[in-house]
Amino acid sequence: MQNLPTEILGMIGKFIALDIDEDCENIRRSTLLALTRCCRKFHRIFEPLLYYHLDLGYAHSITGAHIHLIIRFWRYPVVADWVRSLRLYWDSNEPIPIYEASHEDIERFVFLADLALNKIFTPIEQFQGKWKDALYGFKTEAWKGLLFASLTHLERIEFDQGNSPLFTNLLYKAAKREQPFHEAPPFPFLREVIAYCRDEGDGVDEHFLTPFLYFPSVQSITGYAICADDSSDEEEIDSGTHEFRLSAGPVKQISLDDVWGCTGMLKWLKVCKELEHFSIEASLRPDLEDIEKLLDTRKLYQALLPFKDTLKSLSVTYDKKYSTCLYMDGGIRVCEDNIPFESFREFSALEHLTVRHAHLVSIFSHAAVKKPSIGRLVDRLPSSLQTLSVHDVLPDNSGLLAELLMVAQDRSLFPDLKSLELRDNPLDSPVSDDETIPDGTTVGGAAAGLNMALLEEEADREYADTERLRRECEARGIDMQWFMEGMSDSEDESEDESEVHNKGH
Repeated sequence: MQNLPTEILGMIGKFIALDIDEDCENIRRSTLLALTRCCRKFHRIFEPLLYYHLDLGYAHSITGAHIHLIIRFWRYPVVADWVRSLRLYWDSNEPIPIYEASHEDIERFVFLADLALNKIFTPIEQFQGKWKDALYGFKTEAWKGLLFASLTHLERIEFDQGNSPLFTNLLYKAAKREQPFHEAPPFPFLREVIAYCRDEGDGVDEHFLTPFLYFPSVQSITGYAICADDSSDEEEIDSGTHEFRLSAGPVKQISLDDVWGCTGMLKWLKVCKELEHFSIEASLRPDLEDIEKLLDTRKLYQALLPFKDTLKSLSVTYDKKYSTCLYMDGGIRVCEDNIPFESFREFSALEHLTVRHAHLVSIFSHAAVKKPSIGRLVDRLPSSLQTLSVHDVLPDNSGLLAELLMVAQDRSLFPDLKSLELRDNPLDSPVSDDETIPDGTTVGGAAAGLNMALLEEEADREYADTERLRRECEARGIDMQWFMEGMSDSEDESEDESEVHNKGH
């Protein structure tokens, strides 16, 4: 192995360094460490890769040894530049355990704290006092903020948690090019940002991720359990002190799942330039039982229009809990929310579209936007479309199947269509003890039996419509799949009802 060229050895080492799965962390580090100890040549090649990924995530508590590492990064920027991938988690309620640190160690820690404060802040900045108290109190979030500030060559960062006034303040300083980020573009190699929260009931604040839109090289922002901002969608991006206007970075992809209080991340879309991939899943905050704000497809559509020449994939969905809440009370709120998107015909680059049944075609006669004003689906989809995925398909789906049949039959308008996917609406529980019919009204008693007969008739028609669509897709070489989410285990569904529910599928 020693006879291999340095470039090949470097590729082997980087392959090991890029294996950043948490379960393989110990194996990865022990392998690289063993390679660095083989000989001087290997030490020179593999030592930088030993620092390639630094994991201070949920399962890795920070200690006094980590503070020594932070001191080394601040003293030797060349070593800090070896770190390209970083995972962070902090608990603001638990200080770093330094009770075994020597008096000399404490002096070194305090010296770095003073040095960093003088470099990061001007004397008049109001956050300096809060940072000083947090550093002297050995708060985890403050010291990990110092670590982040020293790693200027990061390419990827992952947050296990994303709520911290101190860290947020540091990110906004970088976005605004304020000291200590005023001499050069901050984090010029950072391209990928990931944030999620494992603590149930807590989420990543939208404001925590917003500054990354303004970093010079960030291309991808991925998040899970995002607490969307309650302020106006027209409000300018603000750190809490004063407004600023900057040119956004080259963000190409935004993928956010389990977003609470979601209106579509309209402020983010407002500042992006050439977005290529946008995915968002609206969700219900765990500690709430009602939807705070409904997602307005009309506003979201307008926010997406600037990307009609660049957007390649779009996904707008709801999670199971959100859908269940939306359809409660006989679907009274559904007509306020389930408004189909306008035409995607002009989205010339759009290849992959994932959207809900009710956001694709009208499902209510009394919906806020009437079906005739929306137009036929075949006239609203782009010719560039390759895959179409329809979520939350409702039992009353004859109109959807008819529209999809026309799409599948039109080879000239959709020459590249290769995949059609449908997913049933996965509601947790029945709407009520009585039956609910598609127009949002409920019936009970003897009328429920009549409604059951109507459902059986509807199932027969759905079966025929589904078979026609399936045959047409097969003739065109389109891969058609219908995924049945089914009922939850807690729901008591009779055998006859199950047959009606599944018959058309």
